[in-house]
Amino acid sequence: MSGLPDFYAVLHIGPEVTAGEVGRAYGSLLRRYHPDTRPLPATPADAAIEGKALQEIMAAHAVLADPVQRALYDHGRRVTGAARGRSSGARPARAGAAAGQPQIIVGPLRWERPGGLSQ
Repeated sequence: MSGLPDFYAVLHIGPEVTAGEVGRAYGSLLRRYHPDTRPLPATPADAAIEGKALQEIMAAHAVLADPVQRALYDHGRRVTGAARGRSSGARPARAGAAAGQPQIIVGPLRWERPGGLSQ
């Protein structure tokens, strides 16, 4: 299992849909599962199931409606899908990283004038 939830399946859409179609699918499912738009569930168990479905729908929309988050999500799906297809348990190498080298982490940067001169 990849560990990534299938947000496209949650919204009942495919990966090729436009941002507008993501919004329409979200609106349709929100009307279906939101407690303000439907009768009360028959049992507490039904309420829990519907609440979980609503949370999944909202999480899927939060990722797929944002172009940057959607691109990262799609990239993660491709990487984990490629890893699932391989026979060995080895993890794919990061782009630009040599094997055995430490990961480079860059934090906030502070600009200084050349030569340490201040004005």
